[in-house]
Amino acid sequence: MNVVGKNAWISCICMAAVILLAMTGCEKNLPSDETAPAVPEASSEVLQEDAQKADEEPAEASDVPESQKEMPEEEKDDPAEQVTHIEDAPLIEQDILDLRSIVASKDGLGEETIVGACVGSAGAADPNLMGLVFKHFNAVTLENELKMDAMFNYSNDLPEKGSIHEEELNGEKIMVPVLNFSRADAILDRIAAWNDQNPEKKIRVRGHVLIWHSQAPEWFFHEDYDPSKGYVSKEVMDKRQEWYIKSILTYYTAADSRYNGLFYGWDVVNEAVSDAGSYRRDTEPGNDSLSDPIHSSKSSWWKVYGSNEFIINAFRYANKYAPADLRLYYNDYNDTDPVKVRSIVTLLEDVKNAEGTRIDGFGMQGHYTVNVPTAGKIEDAVRAYSKVVDEVMLTELDVKASGAFDGSAEKLPAEYEKQAAYYGSIYELMKKLNAEEGINVSGLTVWGVTDAYSWLRQANSVGGASDGKVMQHPLLFDKSYKAKPSFWAIADPSRVNMGAAEVKRPEVTIQRGSVTIDAEEDDAWKGVEEIPLDIVVGKSNAKCKARLLWDDEDLYVYMDVSDKILNDASEDDYQQDSVEIFIDENNSRLEAYDSDDRQFRINFNDKHSFNGEKAVEENVRSKVKRTEEGYIVEAAFRWTEGSPKPGMKIGLELQVNDATDKGERSGTISWADDTGTCYLDPSMFGHAVLSE
Repeated sequence: MNVVGKNAWISCICMAAVILLAMTGCEKNLPSDETAPAVPEASSEVLQEDAQKADEEPAEASDVPESQKEMPEEEKDDPAEQVTHIEDAPLIEQDILDLRSIVASKDGLGEETIVGACVGSAGAADPNLMGLVFKHFNAVTLENELKMDAMFNYSNDLPEKGSIHEEELNGEKIMVPVLNFSRADAILDRIAAWNDQNPEKKIRVRGHVLIWHSQAPEWFFHEDYDPSKGYVSKEVMDKRQEWYIKSILTYYTAADSRYNGLFYGWDVVNEAVSDAGSYRRDTEPGNDSLSDPIHSSKSSWWKVYGSNEFIINAFRYANKYAPADLRLYYNDYNDTDPVKVRSIVTLLEDVKNAEGTRIDGFGMQGHYTVNVPTAGKIEDAVRAYSKVVDEVMLTELDVKASGAFDGSAEKLPAEYEKQAAYYGSIYELMKKLNAEEGINVSGLTVWGVTDAYSWLRQANSVGGASDGKVMQHPLLFDKSYKAKPSFWAIADPSRVNMGAAEVKRPEVTIQRGSVTIDAEEDDAWKGVEEIPLDIVVGKSNAKCKARLLWDDEDLYVYMDVSDKILNDASEDDYQQDSVEIFIDENNSRLEAYDSDDRQFRINFNDKHSFNGEKAVEENVRSKVKRTEEGYIVEAAFRWTEGSPKPGMKIGLELQVNDATDKGERSGTISWADDTGTCYLDPSMFGHAVLSE
């Protein structure tokens, strides 16, 4: 899912400790867990250390992570000396339940279920992390080592000197780059060594990924593999694509491969659908340029083809060269957004109906946030995909902190409880759906093993990533290799407060009254109860006193914002200092915007922006006044769904966007939504009752 660097390089100190452990066998000085409570939690020392790191600058992604650079031969570990017995991992909890025995069982998702974890080069060199893998999982996905840039030895600017050579494809000689399998092989050899010693607890592998817009060097798409020259034709690109897929699959899955039988499936294509709902194009919004060595958002595949032909071809070539028992998948993120779900379904149908292709399932990446998406949205998505393909899997599951979490040690235990309840709700939903005819939830893979290695500990610009502002703890095991409440939510939910993530929205009463829109405090406002905007998402020093009134024509809002730094430099309206008012007149609580759902944004210079079919200029009047402390917004919003009446209940949210002097939104304060997602999901609104 991630660009280079997604291996979660959390800090130089932490990485040094990991590498030292791997190279010398020395134990890290970690807190013991001899007297673990019923629901294991990290010690206060660990929580405090993690919380302090929340204020550190996120690590920068280098072109080649240190752990993925080639090690000298004399420093490489002999696979035979790696973990071959659980006892070889002294820091893990040896006597707790094996996760794989819970999930891959008749009472779980079925005995043949994939219970997977993502592992990268650094994690594979950590015997305690691998001990967790071998104890709790029956499959792994390699994080970056099977991606195209790794296969080209991270020579992203230009091919390695002298690497372009002649090979035969379908009886024709073509010029191609040299492939470097060493990084992936180093991990796979460790897996194979474990399997040889432990045939009753074998680990299988998911190949990830053959074709992706990201981590594919730009030179691969140009004439003579020279990015200064023009793009090749579709016909030339067809040959390069077929050669690449053939080479990878033959090396790892052919009958004479030393890894034959190790792989259960392969992600053939990854993230080919835009968040806007169309196929991902070369003009995709983002900070990257098509001329960059690698891309985070834009697709050079689309630049060459201008259609989904390369996707169809990828599955056709994969079907041609893969063994019949190797399952072929499409994989994507934002997998529950209704617009994107429809587009993914179209892709799956196009591939399935094309001649010579095979597609066995869809991987829902599952890069979620506590309570987002809701169980209802996940369920709707699984049902939609199951109508087209035989398997649906969660392939990269991790859970970012709730919007209100500030990274502090004091709030971390409560955040662990919320996270656990959300993990548990997802697992229970998957079990329920899997029991239905026509739905096959064939696997659950978490994107990492311990929090310390998670890619979310690093700021990233790709889909599902973290912004790096708050230290994330997204996985099932903490940095000291101990099971978190999120683990127990799956393994033994009786040990977890499954109600911790329950969403409760506030309610307010709005009295009748009319005012003149002039940013002055009319008499009608006096005595009106103030609405507290005390939910902080991200980091914000803003304060707001908000009041509401209504009459037969309008809903009135008066918001007095205290904020010494006001900035509207960003091209993104939401990153400017502004207030937002969300209205759901029917209070339908839908999880996607309906025709009556409206989002109005008014910045401190009275600039308007909108979201929603009826959120238009003619339905809002406003006046803004600057004050010594900040600014005042007074606005009237026209009723659009008929005449309001006393006792009517509407959906409502009030929010203040707080920008820094650099023109970036640092956080928000709001009344009802602690997830920061009400711009997507009206069910996050609070309730307001109209009174006389």
